[in-house]
Amino acid sequence: MEQNYETEAVVVIDGEEIAAYARFTVSADSVPKWWAGTLESEDSALAFKLVNGSRTTLRLADGKEGTIIPVRGAGVAFRGSGQPPT
Repeated sequence: MEQNYETEAVVVIDGEEIAAYARFTVSADSVPKWWAGTLESEDSALAFKLVNGSRTTLRLADGKEGTIIPVRGAGVAFRGSGQPPT
Protein backbone atom coordinates (compact mmCIF):
# COMPACT_ATOMS: atom_id res chain seq x y z
CA MET A 1 0.00 0.00 0.00
CA GLU A 2 1.28 3.46 -0.89
CA GLN A 3 0.51 6.69 0.95
CA ASN A 4 0.87 10.07 -0.71
CA TYR A 5 1.81 13.24 1.18
CA GLU A 6 1.75 16.91 0.19
CA THR A 7 2.96 19.46 2.72
CA GLU A 8 4.86 22.62 3.48
CA ALA A 9 8.36 21.67 4.59
CA VAL A 10 11.88 22.88 5.20
CA VAL A 11 14.84 21.39 3.38
CA VAL A 12 18.01 21.60 5.47
CA ILE A 13 21.14 21.44 3.31
CA ASP A 14 24.39 21.46 5.30
CA GLY A 15 22.67 23.57 7.97
CA GLU A 16 20.95 26.05 5.60
CA GLU A 17 17.14 25.99 5.91
CA ILE A 18 15.14 26.48 2.71
CA ALA A 19 11.34 26.73 2.64
CA ALA A 20 9.79 24.22 0.25
CA TYR A 21 6.66 22.33 -0.67
CA ALA A 22 7.12 18.54 -0.67
CA ARG A 23 5.13 15.87 -2.48
CA PHE A 24 6.21 12.32 -1.70
CA THR A 25 5.01 8.73 -1.66
CA VAL A 26 5.76 6.16 1.03
CA SER A 27 5.37 2.45 0.25
CA ALA A 28 4.55 0.38 3.31
CA ASP A 29 4.49 -2.89 1.32
CA SER A 30 8.25 -3.31 1.16
CA VAL A 31 10.85 -3.83 3.86
CA PRO A 32 12.44 -1.45 4.34
CA LYS A 33 9.85 1.13 3.33
CA TRP A 34 10.81 3.16 0.27
CA TRP A 35 9.86 6.77 -0.24
CA ALA A 36 10.50 9.34 -2.92
CA GLY A 37 9.10 12.59 -4.20
CA THR A 38 9.65 16.10 -5.48
CA LEU A 39 10.25 19.54 -4.01
CA GLU A 40 9.20 23.02 -5.05
CA SER A 41 10.74 26.18 -3.68
CA GLU A 42 10.98 29.88 -4.43
CA ASP A 43 14.75 29.44 -4.00
CA SER A 44 15.84 29.01 -7.63
CA ALA A 45 19.16 27.50 -6.50
CA LEU A 46 17.55 24.63 -4.57
CA ALA A 47 18.50 21.95 -7.14
CA PHE A 48 22.10 23.18 -7.26
CA LYS A 49 22.34 23.24 -3.47
CA LEU A 50 20.87 19.72 -3.20
CA VAL A 51 23.33 18.24 -5.67
CA ASN A 52 26.30 19.94 -4.04
CA GLY A 53 25.31 19.46 -0.40
CA SER A 54 26.75 16.70 1.74
CA ARG A 55 23.81 16.26 4.16
CA THR A 56 20.18 17.01 3.30
CA THR A 57 17.16 16.61 5.52
CA LEU A 58 13.46 17.06 4.79
CA ARG A 59 11.73 18.54 7.85
CA LEU A 60 7.95 18.56 8.01
CA ALA A 61 5.87 21.17 9.87
CA ASP A 62 5.38 18.79 12.83
CA GLY A 63 9.16 18.47 13.26
CA LYS A 64 9.50 14.97 11.80
CA GLU A 65 12.58 14.57 9.60
CA GLY A 66 13.99 12.24 7.00
CA THR A 67 17.24 12.21 5.05
CA ILE A 68 16.87 12.80 1.31
CA ILE A 69 19.18 12.23 -1.63
CA PRO A 70 18.76 14.19 -4.88
CA VAL A 71 18.07 12.19 -8.05
CA ARG A 72 18.00 13.23 -11.68
CA GLY A 73 14.63 13.90 -13.20
CA ALA A 74 12.09 16.59 -13.79
CA GLY A 75 11.90 19.22 -11.09
CA VAL A 76 13.77 18.69 -7.85
CA ALA A 77 13.34 14.97 -7.32
CA PHE A 78 14.65 12.94 -4.38
CA ARG A 79 14.55 9.51 -2.83
CA GLY A 80 14.40 8.89 0.87
CA SER A 81 17.12 7.26 2.91
CA GLY A 82 16.08 5.39 6.04
CA GLN A 83 12.74 5.91 7.75
CA PRO A 84 10.27 8.37 6.19
CA PRO A 85 9.29 11.44 8.26
CA THR A 86 5.73 10.17 8.75
